[in-house]
Amino acid sequence: MLTSQEVKAFIAENCGSQVIGIASAAPFRDEDKKRIVATLKILKSANPAMDNEYVFDPEDFVDGAKSVISFGINNFFGIYPSADSTDNNGPRGAIGNFYLNENVLNKAMSYFALVKEYLGSQGFKSETPFAGFPQKIKALEAGLGFHGKNTLVIDTKLGSWFSLATVITDAALEPDEPAQGGCGTCRHCIEACPTGALTTPYTTQVDKCIIYYLCHWKKEIPLAVRDQIGVRIGNCTVCSDVCPHNKNLMVNAEDKLPDDVIYPHLIPLMNMTDDEYEEKYGAKMFGFIIGGRQYLRRNIAVALGNSGCREALPSLETAARDEDPLVRSHAAWAIEKLKGRL
Repeated sequence: MLTSQEVKAFIAENCGSQVIGIASAAPFRDEDKKRIVATLKILKSANPAMDNEYVFDPEDFVDGAKSVISFGINNFFGIYPSADSTDNNGPRGAIGNFYLNENVLNKAMSYFALVKEYLGSQGFKSETPFAGFPQKIKALEAGLGFHGKNTLVIDTKLGSWFSLATVITDAALEPDEPAQGGCGTCRHCIEACPTGALTTPYTTQVDKCIIYYLCHWKKEIPLAVRDQIGVRIGNCTVCSDVCPHNKNLMVNAEDKLPDDVIYPHLIPLMNMTDDEYEEKYGAKMFGFIIGGRQYLRRNIAVALGNSGCREALPSLETAARDEDPLVRSHAAWAIEKLKGRL
């Protein structure tokens, strides 16, 4: 009979994971489903491509599902130089390592295949879930960490800097207990959030989150939000950056991308061609999330406006004549801001 310890030992040895847990394959609670569906509807209202409004249970993936295996993949790549620094090539913008890091994504796929092959060799069925499966809930049930006020799973070893991997199986494995610990009276993430998206602890007000506007929102970015975006063009990690549990973490140096990729110079990107966009971002997870060149250029215009770098004006003036109205309007806003008229 296959045991939880045997499964964990296999994953630790073959997938290099430090945090591994087992949860039951019980259906999600109705109140959790309603909360998640509400969030999915908000995302769909911003981005029609997000058409899923259904929460899937473990049994939707594996008939007779009995266990959910959760494990964490370290995606802490160290503390980088300030993204809003300006050098001879102008200001840099922040994208975020994980969204561009194909190394981590490819490893995750290989780990899934290894775990599924292992379970199959023991006579059990297994599958990895897709969109619509709230991995975080099962990870909390499996004891991978506690629920932080920043709404992330926080582990004592990896902090909140790990991506979740999930395998559902019909193997009857002994479940783990939820992790002990918590945030206590700490409010660092709540107070640091630029848009107040964490005003209610343990809950993200999705339509206030900077990532919502940078990645999911396919319209004009509201004027009230633009200043708060800073020079971010695809991600925001403030709630992790300030978390005390993220001090002294082990850096994933093996998969780390160069700073020039994560914090690219903004001025050359403002008027990138379709071919340049496709080469840099189109085939990556980041390209899928952003949803196209026009939205990235919109974000870049806002970042340049916030950079305070007047050397960006010629590039923005070119963009202000662009055929795309979204790019034109945000470039015009950035010009006005750099000239001190806003």
